[in-house]
Amino acid sequence: MTPYRSVTQGSPQSNYSMRHSTTRNIVERTIGVLKNGFRCLLGARELHYSPHKVSQVINVACALQTICIYYKVEDLNASEFNFESRQEEKEEQSSDPDYTSIANRIRDNILSTF
Repeated sequence: MTPYRSVTQGSPQSNYSMRHSTTRNIVERTIGVLKNGFRCLLGARELHYSPHKVSQVINVACALQTICIYYKVEDLNASEFNFESRQEEKEEQSSDPDYTSIANRIRDNILSTF
């Protein structure tokens, strides 16, 4: 979703765009913290898994980060753990719907709450 462009100050579109910008900043900082703590999230800038699977990975990473903060874990070193090497197959994505039009409809629905 994208903010509205060239909007009148104080309009619902302006309020949406301001809140969108603030929220995006928080999300980007959170992703930075997660990538710093969980190097497995540093892959290519493309989606290898379905959006549902990606949301599950992010939720788990957030939960693990919260646990690390609670127990004051300074540095999580994966080499300290005994992981079995396992190659996960990439999930094939179904034919991509028009995400832009879907996002614009969602954005307009959110705007109606302002």
